[in-house]
Amino acid sequence: MQQHRRRLLQQLASGASAGLLGSLGAATAWAQAAFPSRPVRVVVPFPAGGSADVIARGVSERLAKAWGQPVVVDNRPGAAGMIGADAVAKAPADGHTLLMTTTTLMQAPSLYGKAPYDPIRDLTAISELATTHLVLAAGPELPIQHVKDLPAHVARLGKALPYGTFGQGSSGHVQMEIFARAAKVPLVHVAYKGENPLVTDLLGGHVPLGTISAGSVLQHSRTGKVRPLAVAGASRSPLLPNVPTFEEAGFAGLERHGWLGLFAPAGSPAPLLERISADVNRALADPAVREHMIALGIALKGSTPLAFAEVVKADQAYWAKAIRDTGIKLD
Repeated sequence: MQQHRRRLLQQLASGASAGLLGSLGAATAWAQAAFPSRPVRVVVPFPAGGSADVIARGVSERLAKAWGQPVVVDNRPGAAGMIGADAVAKAPADGHTLLMTTTTLMQAPSLYGKAPYDPIRDLTAISELATTHLVLAAGPELPIQHVKDLPAHVARLGKALPYGTFGQGSSGHVQMEIFARAAKVPLVHVAYKGENPLVTDLLGGHVPLGTISAGSVLQHSRTGKVRPLAVAGASRSPLLPNVPTFEEAGFAGLERHGWLGLFAPAGSPAPLLERISADVNRALADPAVREHMIALGIALKGSTPLAFAEVVKADQAYWAKAIRDTGIKLD
């Protein structure tokens, strides 16, 4: 009797295992065969023309060819990206609505004090498509060559030095306030409406310092009108390998780089996420895409869903603390 029971339990266990494997295989087959069954929408929560929009359009064109379905970029700007992110968070978790966004996704809830979505609970990471590094750059009128020289220069001036960023509550604003505390240097924030007007004033000497993208530095440093002083991030920008990080220069707290990443609604099947990630990474490897992005100063990356999820989790903790410590808030 006991032997019969043991054989029965073994058969049941074997059947359960086979059923589990079969369901996983079915899920994988579903992800491969049934997706996409209609046009895919990639929501970009910013106006057309920015880095997220440019990458979304370049990758979407390749995905449409690979999937045999239109992949449409839908620009839905507003509320620091929260309007577009919330639309994707509330969409069906079937891969047909995706979000292409930036580090702003992790910052907005802390800056505004509330958000209609939780970036960890309501969205799922697919791939980190590109890394972005903010650079502290000096204009032509600022007579310093290294970021370590900045505190002494400001002390000689006897007054706070203005610095520009591309917006109130932007990554540059938060990280420069961290730097000001670490360096014990008085700085005054000047918020611009985007990077282009900031770069124009920096080149013209109307603002002595600015935090701008590595791509903008790469474009303008050749003229000698912009001098990169330090890069935010744990490692140097691949676009500016000779420019030290803030940490290398002796200033801690600016070790996070920015990113452009792809997300799906929470609850999307893992095999589907892995397939989308693999297809996106193949699109990023296209030589034409890479050459175009390098020309625009964008450092492409590509990652697995798991690897990007770890980045997102670490960023949520970093930006929540950084924004809390600096006291920066938006209405």
